[in-house]
Amino acid sequence: MYEEIGIENLIGHTSGFAVPTYVIDAPGGGKIPVMPQYLISWSTNRVVLRNFEGVITTYREPDSYEPVWCNRKCATCSQYLKVEGADESKAVGIGKLLSEEDPTTALVPENTERFERRNES
Repeated sequence: MYEEIGIENLIGHTSGFAVPTYVIDAPGGGKIPVMPQYLISWSTNRVVLRNFEGVITTYREPDSYEPVWCNRKCATCSQYLKVEGADESKAVGIGKLLSEEDPTTALVPENTERFERRNES
């Protein structure tokens, strides 16, 4: 009987070079693997990730992409999202990255190695 083989089944049974790694080239964060330890949060059209340096960044789904499970028509949405009275203008932290009103795409911790490397060049 044929058994479906997923990526999880490859880890630990195959050389690491043969296991595919899916990454997002996130603005301000570089290439970040799509793995549980890097995934912080997600919404209907955004994902919040942390890279190896601690930079927290968001990747927004392109507007031309039509999501399967969200038609972005909140008035007729069956997901029961509470949007009445929501004020995203004062969002901070990860909430700021998920906000539709704020253009912020990354939270960069101070005094990281990345700043030292850039100053050396």
